[in-house]
Amino acid sequence: MIPLSGMRLTSVWHILGVGAIGMRWARKLKLAGESVTLILRDEQKLQDFVAAGSGIRYLSHLGEEFVPFPATSLDDSTLQIENLLLCTKSYSLIGAYEAVRDRLVDSADLVLLCNGYGVQQKLSDSATAHRVWAASTTSGANSATPFHLTLAGDGRTELGPLNRLASEADCPLLNLPRHARAKDIETTLWQKVAVNACINPLTALYQLTNGELLESSTALMRMSRVADEIEELSEILNKPLFDDALLNVATEVCRTTAANRSSMLQDRINQRPSEIEWITGAILSLADTAQLDLNENRILLEQIRALEATRLPTN
Repeated sequence: MIPLSGMRLTSVWHILGVGAIGMRWARKLKLAGESVTLILRDEQKLQDFVAAGSGIRYLSHLGEEFVPFPATSLDDSTLQIENLLLCTKSYSLIGAYEAVRDRLVDSADLVLLCNGYGVQQKLSDSATAHRVWAASTTSGANSATPFHLTLAGDGRTELGPLNRLASEADCPLLNLPRHARAKDIETTLWQKVAVNACINPLTALYQLTNGELLESSTALMRMSRVADEIEELSEILNKPLFDDALLNVATEVCRTTAANRSSMLQDRINQRPSEIEWITGAILSLADTAQLDLNENRILLEQIRALEATRLPTN
């Protein structure tokens, strides 16, 4: 693997959350010539990583590639972190930060790469000693087994500061290709969760890829109702979405990512908890504050909750 010339960023990057997004960004950083260390959940996960060859196997249209990485675990009390990518699920984000809080140097850069809305702001409220950034990406990747990743399209990533320390600095990840500073990261996160709420729950419920969602008249009808409700909420809260209708944006995302399995669908297939509470649930919390009933979104929330409670078979 040859580093991209002129792409030197900072010093060592630690990545906590070695799922699809974490594995993807490990490769991106290494391509940029960075030193990357993975943080695994515990010693057992670290042993599993060593047993897998101490690296990650990437599959793309160009073939298969094995990339070695140094790794440690949350049990390592000697960790000293200057730059941290938090790539956990939204429901694990706060706990992951708390687990490494004492190992972060003052003014460390924290970049949050997770789905959902609200949890990023919640973390930034408590991480006042660090520069906290949120990132939103359209890059895709699918992980069926640990330390294996199938790369999908390399999309665009927007980053923006979530607290004062970050607003007075430049995020080092802005030096990566296809990374840009968001004009307003709050709006970017709101737009992302709105699109995710239109797509992810339906893909998980009906077990469809993004492209297959457009071929289901039932799913499309429900997506239209979900989008209409979110647009009504957006107008009441004065939280702008897009120049085009949300439904049109969501269907275009489905077309351009037709082969992708949403993270929520992958969670259902692998019988893991999903991020529904920080996607549809977060939108409904805002609707409750505005005393607005988003009936279609609420039904979807309850349906996904029911699936997760019963762990229904996927076949």
